Amino acid sequence: MLTLLQPFLDPGSRTYFAALLVSGALALLLTRPGWTGLRAAAAAFLTPSSRLDVQLLLARQLVRLAFLGPTVGGAWWVANRVVGALDMLGRPALPTLPLAGLAYTIVLFVLWDASRFASHWLMHRVPALWTFHQVHHSATNLTPLTFHRVHPVESVVYALRGALVTGVAAGVWFWVFGTSPEVLTVLGVHAVGWTANLVTGNLRHSHVWLSFGPVERWLLSPAQHQLHHALDHDHVNLGTWLACWDRMAGTLELAGSQPTTYGLRHANHTHDLLSAWMDPVLATIGWNPRAGAVSVGSGGAGVVDDDGNGDGGRC
Repeated sequence: MLTLLQPFLDPGSRTYFAALLVSGALALLLTRPGWTGLRAAAAAFLTPSSRLDVQLLLARQLVRLAFLGPTVGGAWWVANRVVGALDMLGRPALPTLPLAGLAYTIVLFVLWDASRFASHWLMHRVPALWTFHQVHHSATNLTPLTFHRVHPVESVVYALRGALVTGVAAGVWFWVFGTSPEVLTVLGVHAVGWTANLVTGNLRHSHVWLSFGPVERWLLSPAQHQLHHALDHDHVNLGTWLACWDRMAGTLELAGSQPTTYGLRHANHTHDLLSAWMDPVLATIGWNPRAGAVSVGSGGAGVVDDDGNGDGGRC
């Protein structure tokens, strides 16, 4: 049971209960909804799209049981191999940096953010990867649980990315300075990432339109990520926190007006766990039983799913 609740109990999770409480408070402060607005927001969690979010969250936990340990150990394996390879060049033996913990914390945050952008960019540009990433983008309304709406193949790809980036960063740091890197943490979690998640992380997948104005050229806002999920806008704003990667790649779009429709025009699966798991796999071998299926959501009057029936949801 604790494994299934880990996304809400682990301080390192985007949907850590404290982060959800902060997001809820911000949502109330920013939107000041009446009773009708609160009912509409609650209804978003009851749509077929949101039910699949929950199913994939639980399925993801089972995948984590199988793969998380190896990938965490993999970071240390990568670090040791990096140190061994660089040792052939000799040791620089540089003095430890002042405020070394702060420096490494910032370096690791930037490297993680850059690697997440690169991985996400590939998910949108490589057809085989987009086949699996469609599961995330087929969401027809956005709630914080949509963060966990990920195909197991994509989960493994991102876990391996994390192990590789962390391992290389730690290995190079140890080789250069001769000491193990230390990260500034809050509740055992990277301090910068934890703070970012706590403040606005869960608003990225929500109905709350929060723009940062001119700052969006440097920091991505929740509104920009909602644009990323909007119908026909899914290849913009691929970054997580820093906007510089999108600016360099030409994929940055500043927040304008709030989208009213989310999802994909032609998804390779339906809002069903078996379909979301298996149909992308079948599509990679050239057989797509859902070819032409439509997954489009409306943020206003309701959500239209593959069967064409409005479910009364709201993002």
